[in-house]
Amino acid sequence: MKKPILLMIVLLFVSALQLLPCDVTAETRPAKKKGQIEVKLFVDCVHRSCSLAITDTKLETEGLKIEKQGEWTRVEDRFYQLDLVVSLTGKEGGSIRVIRDCPKRGSQEEVVKIEPL
Repeated sequence: MKKPILLMIVLLFVSALQLLPCDVTAETRPAKKKGQIEVKLFVDCVHRSCSLAITDTKLETEGLKIEKQGEWTRVEDRFYQLDLVVSLTGKEGGSIRVIRDCPKRGSQEEVVKIEPL
């Protein structure tokens, strides 16, 4: 009786892990040009076989302008980086909305706040 319950708990846990979205983080620092900020976006694709290419990731901005955008590069297995240079359009911070429309898991949006440095 204990084995079926344990098996069911393990299956539920593994299924819950499959529902986790990609993890999006960022690092910022002042850019060489005054008034600009260097941003490194990182996407950690949690699923082993993510069917959505990293290049299909969309970016939307609010309160800032992307001055320069590099290409996505693979840092490690399922871990990617995108280098940006942004400038704030006002005195307050802005944000970058990272959107991934996964055909298996649905749309995922993460908002990265960018504060003045």
